[in-house]
Amino acid sequence: MKKFHFKQSVVNKLNQSYFRVIIAVIILVIIVASLLFVFHNKKSSVTHSETSQSSSTANNQPSEGKDYTTRYSNSSLIKHSTLDTALKKAGLFDFKYLLNTSDDGGNDAKILVYYNQANQQLVFKFYQNGYQSDKDYQIGGYDLQKQTAIHGLQPSAFNGLPLVYTWENLQTK
Repeated sequence: MKKFHFKQSVVNKLNQSYFRVIIAVIILVIIVASLLFVFHNKKSSVTHSETSQSSSTANNQPSEGKDYTTRYSNSSLIKHSTLDTALKKAGLFDFKYLLNTSDDGGNDAKILVYYNQANQQLVFKFYQNGYQSDKDYQIGGYDLQKQTAIHGLQPSAFNGLPLVYTWENLQTK
């Protein structure tokens, strides 16, 4: 009788073990399915918002060749990277602002940048939309050593200096 009782106990323990394993597997499947459902829904909504942001950004940003052109010249005098850094700090790479024709925009038709190698300075000539002649411009500047804007420049400040950069607004042509 002891043998029979022993076998019955082993069978009950095996049945309980299988039952526990089956319950654990079912719970694990439910958890995995829930996680997949949650993460699948999150990814699709994020992708949708990123797509709409990137397409709206792309539509609002001016593009070279369509809205404006840039041209570098005399590149042996100043490195493109140095010039680009200075122009960015001076605000001349904010093309959206430069193309803006409202009162709070740049309203620029053309910008010429000259390089004063002796003083390590850039001198800017700004031609606003609707300019009538080559004498119809404003002057600005940037000191490469001090990394600051230069104010109060006279028209003679760019005489004899080499032209190193030209920006033109294509929207007004």
